[in-house]
Amino acid sequence: MHGKGTSTGKRYARTDELGVPFAITVDSTSSVTVRERDNKQQIRVNVEEVAAEIKEVTDGLSTWGDVLWKYPTHSS
Repeated sequence: MHGKGTSTGKRYARTDELGVPFAITVDSTSSVTVRERDNKQQIRVNVEEVAAEIKEVTDGLSTWGDVLWKYPTHSS
């Protein structure tokens, strides 16, 4: 999506400006970091679970607070 050399922070700022509610950064073949736009909290989620978790929140079936309860917060 973005060229090499662009910091993750700059990419987050761009998605924040666009109003993207969640940013997903690939950490490894098995996990990703999900960052919520408004409070900047980050969690690490298994690759196989992330799509279902984000869908539940965007469909209103759960809240970001529910997701934070299930997964440990992650700081970069």
